[in-house]
Amino acid sequence: MADTSWTPYFEKIKQALAALPLSSLSTLQGSDIAVLQKRLAAAGSAKIEAFGTEKLEKIVLASVSGESVHLGLCSIIPVQGCDLPVFFSRWVEDRGGVGMYVDLLPTVDILVDEPYRVKYIEPLGPDWERFANLPGIAPEEDDSLRACSSIVYTAAVMLIEREGMRLAALAPHTDYLKHYVEFHASATTAGTVEKREELRRRAAAVRHMLRGHVTRMLGGPAGQGIDSSASAELAELFF
Repeated sequence: MADTSWTPYFEKIKQALAALPLSSLSTLQGSDIAVLQKRLAAAGSAKIEAFGTEKLEKIVLASVSGESVHLGLCSIIPVQGCDLPVFFSRWVEDRGGVGMYVDLLPTVDILVDEPYRVKYIEPLGPDWERFANLPGIAPEEDDSLRACSSIVYTAAVMLIEREGMRLAALAPHTDYLKHYVEFHASATTAGTVEKREELRRRAAAVRHMLRGHVTRMLGGPAGQGIDSSASAELAELFF
């Protein structure tokens, strides 16, 4: 499969992000993004961009394509004390299908914090119900990721049987991201020290889990052609 025939994950996600007032970042956590992109391109081709903006510590978007695998990742990390969830999107595409996951991972206990659940999780319910009809919808296989997910995450392993199915699999990613962009405007800093500490602690736990998840994923078929040092640096860059 030629590189140009892969699903335009990077382009569609970036288009959805354009509604935010973003500032491009050339370095992040000591990594020169252009240098890392060049190293990742050894697998075939690679694109990485990072951004910052008010209320968000970082947004990282990447796409790495080889001869037989196309990997897409996007993460959005709120600044400490901000009540926004962590956005995470994963896209692994091969010649026959797509494995994907997308969610707004909560940074509070949503069983206890009803206002947070109403503000950030419940609005995704109609989309979650609609995407439940996609072919290949299934529970996330990684127990640690599933344990940290919201009640409306979308995951699937979809066999591509006809034209248009790849873009159908991409729809949850762009729709969830559009919700996140809308939520950004009304996001606030927690009003109490205790709440800010809860947000800090839970966000750190989610980031640690996601770093491990991506590291494990890059060590498998999804990371084909990516050297281990670049994989580790990429996982650190996102989270």
